[in-house]
Amino acid sequence: MYTEAFFDSLSIYLILGLIFVTILIMFECGYQLAQRFPTKQISGSISPMATGLASLLAFILAITFSMAAVKSGERKQLVLAEANAVGTAILRASLLAEPYRSNSRALLREYVTIRVVEDPEQKKAVLNQVIIDSETLHLKLWNQAIQAHDSTSPELLLLYISALNDVIDIHTERVNKGLRGRIPISIWFTLGLLTFLTVGLNGIQVGAEDKGRALVAALPFALAFSLVLTLIVELDRPERSIIEISQQPLIDLRDSLDKVLYPDQQPLLPQVSKD
Repeated sequence: MYTEAFFDSLSIYLILGLIFVTILIMFECGYQLAQRFPTKQISGSISPMATGLASLLAFILAITFSMAAVKSGERKQLVLAEANAVGTAILRASLLAEPYRSNSRALLREYVTIRVVEDPEQKKAVLNQVIIDSETLHLKLWNQAIQAHDSTSPELLLLYISALNDVIDIHTERVNKGLRGRIPISIWFTLGLLTFLTVGLNGIQVGAEDKGRALVAALPFALAFSLVLTLIVELDRPERSIIEISQQPLIDLRDSLDKVLYPDQQPLLPQVSKD
């Protein structure tokens, strides 16, 4: 089940502001520290260390961003895979004997309906209930397949069971990758520590030159780091606020279910009056 962490409950804009302010504070701490020492003792040696630390931070940032982007892409692909798997299961449910055919179709239709939550404000509130309801429907669908054993050809039943297994497996994969497949805390700790050390060392370097804070360069520097870190946080969070994973494949499947399940009940094209 999904238990919302403290940072997941914060607005992404608040997180951006907190990171930005923290980076500025670290820069100011480094600047003030440099003012306490003679400039000549550190101005010549600080530049290579600052460059090396910045390069290491860039490397860790690239790895972390790549991890978050790959995980986000996988979640998006799983939505499409789930829509395809459920669509296949609905079609193969036609191979079952009655009443298991109609029962399985109705359950699959209900399954798609509960999987689509279009209101972003309701997603967090209903997430755990959607998981519970989905797994309950898995059991009901499986029981229908078991009960259809005596009245359905084994070859046809195996085709349906294979499709049903795909639906269940993709659900499990979505839960694991969406809720549990987060960036490890150790990587976040390393990234945060390197960021603050790099920013602090840059503050020391600027302070050692004794030419003022150079806010024209320091503010864009802090903002750029803040935006990248915030983007990584957003990509890693199960519930997004500015970068949404489209549910359109499932929405399209839900909207087309009546045509698939009840083709004989579709209204005829309107007749054009000759008058």
